Amino acid sequence: MAEAEQILEMSHISKSFPGVQALEDVSMGLAAGEVFAVVGENGAGKSTLIKILSGVYNADRGEIHLQGERVLLRGPKDAIERGINTIYQETSLVQDITVAENIFLGRQPTAGAGRIDWKRMLESARGILDSLSMHLAPNALVSALSSAQQQQVEIAKAFSRDAKIIIMDEPTASITVEDAENLFGIIRKITRAGASVIYISHRLKEIFQIADRVMVLRDGKTVSISGVKETSEGEIVKHMVGRDIGNLFGDASYQSGEKVVLEVRDLKRTGVYRNISFQLHAGEILGFSGLVGAGRSEIVRGIFGLDPVDGGEVLLGGQRLARSSPAAALKRGVAFVSEDRRLESIIHGFSVRANITILLLLRVLTRLGLISARKENGLAARYVKEFNVKTPSLEQLVMNLSGGNQQKVALAKCLSTNPLVLILDEPTKGIDVGAKKEIHTLIKELANRGVSIILVSSELPEIIGMCHRAAVIREGALVRIFAKAELTEENLIAAAVGHIGGGERHG
Repeated sequence: MAEAEQILEMSHISKSFPGVQALEDVSMGLAAGEVFAVVGENGAGKSTLIKILSGVYNADRGEIHLQGERVLLRGPKDAIERGINTIYQETSLVQDITVAENIFLGRQPTAGAGRIDWKRMLESARGILDSLSMHLAPNALVSALSSAQQQQVEIAKAFSRDAKIIIMDEPTASITVEDAENLFGIIRKITRAGASVIYISHRLKEIFQIADRVMVLRDGKTVSISGVKETSEGEIVKHMVGRDIGNLFGDASYQSGEKVVLEVRDLKRTGVYRNISFQLHAGEILGFSGLVGAGRSEIVRGIFGLDPVDGGEVLLGGQRLARSSPAAALKRGVAFVSEDRRLESIIHGFSVRANITILLLLRVLTRLGLISARKENGLAARYVKEFNVKTPSLEQLVMNLSGGNQQKVALAKCLSTNPLVLILDEPTKGIDVGAKKEIHTLIKELANRGVSIILVSSELPEIIGMCHRAAVIREGALVRIFAKAELTEENLIAAAVGHIGGGERHG
C-alpha cells in the first residue's frame, strides 16, 4: 500500500533481555484498513514486538510513529489512548458482570448525580454488537459465554474505544472452525470501517484467508514482508525456519501392531460423556477428533485418572486399571501430557533437569533417600539430546524456553517413565511449524518403538497426517472410528457436526 496510507510505522526496533536479543532492527508499516499478519517460530520475537506496540515494554532502540507523529508509549494506557488495543489469548474480561458492563468498564455513561445510565449503556452496547454482526445479548453475564463469544466482547470493547489498531494474538487457538469463520467476518467489518488489524498466528492457512500482507520474523529479525498473493505457505515456512522442512507429518508408511494394549469399556461421566468404548493397539496412534467442547479432553483425563468417572472400566494389557490417581496410572505404564502445559505438564519455576526427572526421583534416582546427581544429570542430558531441546544448560528455568521446547520437556518428562501408553492432549497447540515437525517426528518414532499413543487434536491435518485411526467425539459420545483410508477432512467434519450417523464404528 502507498506510503501516504500508513497509520503506523515501527522503525529499527531493537529489544534485549538478559542473555537474549529478542528483537534487532525490526521495521514495519501498517495501512488503514489493512490486516497485517506476523508469523515466526516461538522465540522469533512476535510477542516482544506486540508488547512494545502495546506499551508493555519499552524498546531499547527505534521509533514508533502514529499517523506521522512520533509517540512514546509509556504503558498500556498510553497505547489505548492512542487507539491501539491488544486482544490476548487469555481475555481480560470481568467474568461476573455483563457484556455491556465489560464493553464500557471504566467509561460507563452517566445520568444526573453521576449515576450510571444503564439504559443508554445497554443501547450503546447493542449498537456496537449489531454493527459487528455479533449475536450477543448486552445484558448476558460474561461467565456464561463461550471462549469465542468472550473474544467477541473483547473486540467490541476495543471497537467502542474507537480503536485505530487492534492487535490479535493467536485469536483462533481455542475456538472452533465455525467460530473462526465468524471471527474473520468480524475482522472484515472492522477493516471496512477503517481500523487496522495486526494478526499473530501459527496457523498459516488462515493467514491466506484473512491477511493482506505477512511479515516473517526469525531470531528477532525481519526475514521478509510480502503480500499474501505474492507468496505461498511453503515459502513462509522456509523463511520461518531457515530451511525447507518438507512433509510436516513425516513418513506415512509406518504400521501398528495387532496386540491390544489398552481397552476402554463403556466409560462415562454424567453430563460430560457416555458409553466410551475403544481399543488401542501396540504402536498405534489413535486420534481423538471433534469440535471444541465435545468431550475429547475430558475422556482422556478420565482414562488417566485426573478427572473422576462414574462408570465403565479401563484395561491395560487385559488387566483392569484401578481408577485411583495419575500416580497409579503412571506406575502401570500410562503417561499423559496435558493440553495446559503451563499448569499441568511442566513446572515453570523448575529447571529443565528437574522437570525431566521429577517423576523418577523417588523410584529410580534415589538411594537411601539421597538423590544421585550423576544419574539425574545423565538422564536429563540424554533426553535433552534425544529430543533436541534448545536450552543453554540443564539448569535453565523452563519458563525461559520457547513454547516448542517447553513441550519437548513435557514429553521428555513422560517418556522418562518408559510408558506403554502415552496420551497427548493437543501436543502442538500454540507452537511454531518447526517445533511441530520435530514433535511429530518424535511421536512417530515412539510409535515405531511400540509405544501406543492417543493423540487429541483440533487440527484436522494433524489427525489425518499422524494417525492410524481416528475416533470422532460429538456431544460426549464416540460416534465413529475411521480407518486410515477414511481419514479425510470431509469425513471428520461431517461426523463431528452430525452429518454421519452416530454409533457406527469402523476399524
